[in-house]
Amino acid sequence: MEKVLKPYSQDLPNPKSEMNKIPRLMLSRSLKFVQTAAKFLLVASVYFLLGKFGESFGTFSDYASPIWPASGWGLVTPLLFGRISFFGIFAGSFLYNCQIRHENLPGQDLSIYFGAALLIAFGSTLQSFTGAYLYKKFIPELDLTKKTSFVLRFLWIETLVCIIAATIACFGLLFLGILDLEKLFSTWIIWWMGDSLGVFVYFPFFLSWLGPGVARFQVHSWKESAGLVSFLILLGGGIFYFFSINEVPAYFPLSYLLIVVIALVSLKFGGRESSLVLIIASIVAILGTAQGHSYNFPASKEVSLLLLQSFLSAISIASLLALSVIRERVDAQEEIYHSHKRLEDLVAERTQELDRSYRFLGASEAIYKGLFENIPIAILECDYSEVRRMMGELPEMSQKEFAKFLKMNPKFVSECYETVNVIDANKESVRLFEASSKEEVLFLARNFFRKGNDHYFKKLLTRIRYGARVLHTETTLSTCNGKQFEASIRWSLAPEFEDTFSSTIITVTEITDKKQAERQLKSSLKEKEVMLKEIHHRVKNNLQVISSLFNLQSEYENDPKIHEAFTESQNRIQTMALIHDELYQSNDLGNVEFSGYSKRLAEKIRSAYKIGAETRVDVISNPIHLEISIAIPLGLALNELLTNSFKYAFPHNFSPSDERPKIQVRLQKKENLVILEVSDNGVGLPNELNPIATHSFGLTLVQVLTKQLKGKLDFSSSKDHGASFQIRFELPN
Repeated sequence: MEKVLKPYSQDLPNPKSEMNKIPRLMLSRSLKFVQTAAKFLLVASVYFLLGKFGESFGTFSDYASPIWPASGWGLVTPLLFGRISFFGIFAGSFLYNCQIRHENLPGQDLSIYFGAALLIAFGSTLQSFTGAYLYKKFIPELDLTKKTSFVLRFLWIETLVCIIAATIACFGLLFLGILDLEKLFSTWIIWWMGDSLGVFVYFPFFLSWLGPGVARFQVHSWKESAGLVSFLILLGGGIFYFFSINEVPAYFPLSYLLIVVIALVSLKFGGRESSLVLIIASIVAILGTAQGHSYNFPASKEVSLLLLQSFLSAISIASLLALSVIRERVDAQEEIYHSHKRLEDLVAERTQELDRSYRFLGASEAIYKGLFENIPIAILECDYSEVRRMMGELPEMSQKEFAKFLKMNPKFVSECYETVNVIDANKESVRLFEASSKEEVLFLARNFFRKGNDHYFKKLLTRIRYGARVLHTETTLSTCNGKQFEASIRWSLAPEFEDTFSSTIITVTEITDKKQAERQLKSSLKEKEVMLKEIHHRVKNNLQVISSLFNLQSEYENDPKIHEAFTESQNRIQTMALIHDELYQSNDLGNVEFSGYSKRLAEKIRSAYKIGAETRVDVISNPIHLEISIAIPLGLALNELLTNSFKYAFPHNFSPSDERPKIQVRLQKKENLVILEVSDNGVGLPNELNPIATHSFGLTLVQVLTKQLKGKLDFSSSKDHGASFQIRFELPN
């Protein structure tokens, strides 16, 4: 196979495409840099502006404010913009705190205020980093109002985290000499609560308006939102600015009416509107307190600020909790709705499946009913539940004891029979029992099995008692007209009724013709058996007549060789006659039990040659049955081998050295292989004699018979130690 080489130019990079990639890569990096720079500038500038906004509420000191919106911005930006936000927070805080000295503080060394700005910026950045990290760790969802537990975690985390910036800033200002010791604690408290309020009030606002669509779970009209916000501004302005009696500020807690408005917004609308209303309420409250229109008793400015912070904390926390509770309820309602929808779909699906199953069962029932009615076998459906119950009430007993119990209690058997209820019968049963209708079959069916068939019902009770599920028997039944017929009955338990026995199936098949043919066949076989026995008997008699003729003829011959030839012929005829005699006396006319035949044959040959009891003849064999076509040639071969042993193995001048003369016949069957071995402990064969190649008529006949059996003839011999002949052949399949 030739290898196809690509053009060299295809393996080289395309210079033009590579050149086009460089500007795209540079543009991508430039856009990424611009995005990062934009995020940095956005975070820093917004933080600076929120600081200025919080500074306008700074009624206690130049650094501490009752509410610090920048802390809420410092927490939300890392969650939305990533790590670049920390650099923006640091820059915005640093720039804001640097300009404080120039506008509001007395002149001192610039390095002191520069160091203070660095400390405050570091504290704000560390607080932002810690708050964002803990928020992600303990609140897996960005929307904290999704669960009430998220709100509680948020409140605890940010309340503790806001200690960081207040602690670093206050102690830093103290060490730098900017903050007096007597104002340390009050400034720390205002700072800490201001940062906390900034997170509680402004973090939800920024998150709901800048986040990816969180905290919006209801759709409403903008007119409702505008109306509520306007009402809140009017109510708050009236409470904190305009409500006075005789130029005396109102000290009654009327501003708590704002809680009702904020709660209504939280319940009616979503997180965006709630956070917006909360910011407006906090601005109005702070401005009113800063201008001296506090709703609290103004014991001191510090106390007024703390009370204001407590009030704002209460309404902000209440707003978050209300949002979370409503959110959970809405989610629960949605889950219930979806569950209800899934349940309806499931019910509809199951209903459709049931309808399909019902239609299928209806069709199947019609099919099976048609089969039941039209099948050409008589079928009866019966209820044996009462029989089963009566069987269960009997005490434990063995099968033999139960049979005795049934024999001794015919009344119990009759009661069991009466409880059998015939439920249904098909058309064939009506025809078989020659009934006029199915109702007649149902009414008379129990009597069909009672007349002369009590033994069958007792057998059935025994089967039911000991767990059988099927019973088959043949018996004689009667039709409605009293006509008897032979029938095959099969009693079986229907599936799924193994416990109650309320549905059992009885099939009845008429077998009168079959039984008649069977009896005729048995009679014919009996006649043929008698005929075959007679044939074997006559063949044996004819062979016996021929043997007697040979015997008479031999008496007129004086030549010993001729006399011996007659004797051998007689033995062969007797061998075949003995086969027919075995078949005549046997119950199996086609097979001969060869081991018994071998013993009788050996005794006949011993008697023919007048061999005394000093020569021992052993036949070792298990019962082996052979067909007559195999038994006759094998019997003739055995006759020749035994004749040779009797004639030549033990001459007058020879006696075995170890024991008396012995001839052994061993017959074995291993699956289809048959082995016949005839051996003796006589003089053996001469070394120069080959039995296979000899011209002896007897051994030649053995070879011919072995070939007829499709077997193999083997021999072994040694002088003065006897000879052994073995015939091996396989039985036909």
